Amino acid sequence: MRANIRRYQQVSRESGISTADNHQVIFMLLQGLLDSVAVAKGCILRKDIEGRAKAINKSINITSGLIDGINHKIHPEIGENFDALYRYIQLRLNDASLEQSVEPLDEITTLVTPIKDAWLNIPQAEKLKAESIRNQGRGA
Repeated sequence: MRANIRRYQQVSRESGISTADNHQVIFMLLQGLLDSVAVAKGCILRKDIEGRAKAINKSINITSGLIDGINHKIHPEIGENFDALYRYIQLRLNDASLEQSVEPLDEITTLVTPIKDAWLNIPQAEKLKAESIRNQGRGA
């Protein structure tokens, strides 16, 4: 039964990403980061070394995806700030793994939650404006 639930969740995530716009994808990545950080925290508390490693690696991969998605051309300073933040988060993930400590994970949650919440509340008009700017940059 659990395997079926996991398969459904995987298909649901994949189909959600394939139909999502850029803002939705970023939101999903931020939420996925928070979810995997929470899993890593639980694994550390339970002393589940394998689970901790998987959750932290997933978190690092998600932050790499966030870094890769930064558009440094439109607002270079904002892009650099997010780049620095995500790289700092990766360092803190490594700290959590090496120290087997939840404190870095709590810090990450404190840093990412307001960003995710703000991202969720971006007005639709601003999303459309950003999409238009991105399309102009692609020559569309």
